[in-house]
Amino acid sequence: MGHIIKTPAGTFRANWRDPSGSQRAKTFRTRKEAAAYLAATETTVSQGTYVDPAAGKIRFSAYAERWLASRSVETTTLAGWTSRLRARLLPQWGTWPVGRIDHLAVQEWITRMSRELSPATVASCHSLLSSILASAVRGRLIAFNPCEGVRLPAQRKRAGGLVPLTLDQVTELLLPSVPDWHRPVVAAAAGAVCDGVSASGCGGPI
Repeated sequence: MGHIIKTPAGTFRANWRDPSGSQRAKTFRTRKEAAAYLAATETTVSQGTYVDPAAGKIRFSAYAERWLASRSVETTTLAGWTSRLRARLLPQWGTWPVGRIDHLAVQEWITRMSRELSPATVASCHSLLSSILASAVRGRLIAFNPCEGVRLPAQRKRAGGLVPLTLDQVTELLLPSVPDWHRPVVAAAAGAVCDGVSASGCGGPI
């Protein structure tokens, strides 16, 4: 059971135990704020949704490198992710603690990129950031994915009203339904198509 104590400085410290049994604490200006935080924290512990307040302090660059190293995907897909991470994500988010990346900051980033890049490329950058932060949610580093609900630029239609799939979309949506022995052929064909139309909007590595 958590408890609140008044500190010599006149602030109030909420104390609780995390799911591992370790003692945790956070200080607030008023007893009311400490009590509200403690009640919410104890609810997450009991529901199994607890997130350590200190966990989100890891820098995005460090977590992204771990995430990338843990992936088991086609070489072309990994190369595309690595290129996009270096060119687009790390310059913006590299020094940010993952717990400080919020929905508005992501929306502002998307809006800025939309002025310079094709809608498909912006969408692929958003998809990569969302995948990394979704992993952070599953790892209990952050409570929610700030990429959810972000508005993306409308995709420009190609001749005939069709919009080509990005490499990420092929990897995530198409390849899982393709038999193992056909996947290399499909992946190679998708890469060739995207290379051929990248100048007009297909989502390439960056």
